[in-house]
Amino acid sequence: MPPNTARPKPSEFDPSELVFVTHRVSAVEVSAVTAIIRGLLREESDERRAAPELGQSAWQQNQRPIRVPVHAGANRWRGFTG
Repeated sequence: MPPNTARPKPSEFDPSELVFVTHRVSAVEVSAVTAIIRGLLREESDERRAAPELGQSAWQQNQRPIRVPVHAGANRWRGFTG
């Protein structure tokens, strides 16, 4: 392999590996598909590198009480003596 030839990293997208099953795909269509795939991969990569959002996680939100606590007292809930 010549030293000038840049080889993509294993994690990088190599458009030469795309195989189109549809016949007669135009160069414009190939470029569009390549651009979309690159954009999606870049977006996914950016999301992985992004700092986690502050706030409660889904686990913490799920652990919230379903309703407000019930307090005993005058004109409130009283124990059942049935």
